[in-house]
Parts: sequence; structure tokens; C-alpha cells
Amino acid sequence: MKRRTGVWIVVAGVLLLIFTWNPMNIFSNVNFGFSFSTKEIHEEQAVSPEEIEKLDIRTGSGDIEVVQGSSDEIMIRLDGKVSKQIADQVKLKVESKGETLSVGIDAPDHIGIGVRIMDTDLTVELPEKMWAGADIEAGSGDIEIAGLQGEDISIKVGSGDIHIEDIDAVTIGLKSGSGDISAERYKASLMKFEAGSGSVDLQDGEAELQGEASSGNIQLEADELLQDADLRVGSGNVTVDLDQEPSSLTVDFKGGSGTGEVSWDGFQYEEKDKDKGVLRGTFGNGDVLLKVRTGSGDFTLE
Repeated sequence: MKRRTGVWIVVAGVLLLIFTWNPMNIFSNVNFGFSFSTKEIHEEQAVSPEEIEKLDIRTGSGDIEVVQGSSDEIMIRLDGKVSKQIADQVKLKVESKGETLSVGIDAPDHIGIGVRIMDTDLTVELPEKMWAGADIEAGSGDIEIAGLQGEDISIKVGSGDIHIEDIDAVTIGLKSGSGDISAERYKASLMKFEAGSGSVDLQDGEAELQGEASSGNIQLEADELLQDADLRVGSGNVTVDLDQEPSSLTVDFKGGSGTGEVSWDGFQYEEKDKDKGVLRGTFGNGDVLLKVRTGSGDFTLE
């Protein structure tokens, strides 16, 4: 049995060498699906926003960019490079159903042996409008959102980074299975975030925060903390960097194996035990709550 297995390994190795080096172009007319040749694609559509209230943008793979455009219409573009053998089958998919505009990419399922290359960018330019909702999701790829206004905004990616800036919404949801999350100049009643494997960087925003990073750091930078924040990490540090000393803030930190530190002089300690990984106290009346939990990592308020 072992001898037979060894023979098959040798045969497979010889065939691989033949296919790779292809002496005398023996296999030049045979398509084994191993071509790395690509073809550029470009497709564009315009949609009237008059009856559209919700956006549903989804891709299996590829980057997504949603920005504020200069047109009165919704402009949608698909650009990229894909394998030549499937280039004619990769199409921009745009459908309007009621008040929802669905945007995606039609691509063939990967069936058979070979390498399929799909390097695509899906860009959606929006006119200035308050949308009722926006669901944006990528299986594998980065998502960048700028200048979006809406009631409920949900952004998810399986493997890739999320970056948002100048977002104004009632609720914002950010979720990345593997990748970093960053947000700048956001405004919402509530923003929830979840990073499976990656760090979270939040700057100059206004929102109640509820979020966690399983493996990565959370960095929060703001002028001051005016709304509650519940921040949790499994393995990583939490740093809250404020320009102004808090006037009315309760700090509640507990870490599995980490320490807590508050740099401001006006902080009144209620409990500080490094052995237990506990730090509690207040600034002023303590109206706003900063709650931090770490499994393995430190907490710093500065």
C-alpha cells in the first residue's frame, strides 16, 4: 500500500513538471485552467434615486467603495482585472425592487481545476440624501464608506478592512471577521462594532459605543467623551485618548491579566487593585459611563 502511494506521488510530480515546463509546447493547445492571463473590465450604470430609500450592496469578493458623488443620480461602476476565460461572464448587477436598490457582481461559480483571478472594485457614488437604510457586505475585500447619511447603516466583511468617515446615522454597525476597523468623524446615536481578528481605531466621533475586538487593540480618540462606551477585548489593549479632562465620567475597568491606568489628576479612585485587575472611579458626578473589559491586555485613559 505504501509502495503504491509512493508511485502515485512520483507520477503526480512528473506530470506537474511537464505541465509547468511544457517542453516543445506539447500542451499549448490544451486548456488546463492554469492560465494567469487577465482582461480588464469596466462597466457603469446610472440609477435615479427618486424612489430609492434603502441600499443593499453585496459582493462575494472584491473591494467596495461608497462615496458622495457630484451627480443627481446614483452612479455605479465596476472596474478590475479578471481571468480571460471568465471575463465575459463577470457583470455588474443592479436591481430596483420597491424602495430598495440592490447592487452586486454576477460571476460564474468556480467549477473545475484551475486558477481564477478576480480583482474587482465596485464603486457607488450617491447624491446627497438621507437614506432609510444601507446594508453593505463583502465576503472578501476592503470596504470604504465616506459621506453617507442614513438611519441604519450596517457594514460587514468576512476578510478585509473597514474604513468609514463623515458618516451621519441613527445607528451604525461594523463587523469584520478578519481585518481592521477604522472610523473618523462619525455621528450616531449608537455605533456597534465587532472585530474578530484585527484592531479598531475610532477618531473624532460622537456616538454611544458598544464594541469588541477578539484579538486586537481598541484605540479611541476624541475631544471628550459625552456618551457611554462599552469596550471589550479578548487579547489586546484599550486606549482612550481625550483632548480634555472628563467633567462627568465613571470609569469601570476589569481585566483578566492586565492593568488599568488613568492619567488625569482629577480622577477620584473608588477602587484600584492591580492583583485583581480592577480600577473604578469618577470624574465629577460620573454621568457618562466608560466600561472596559480585557481578557489579556491593559487599559489606559489619557
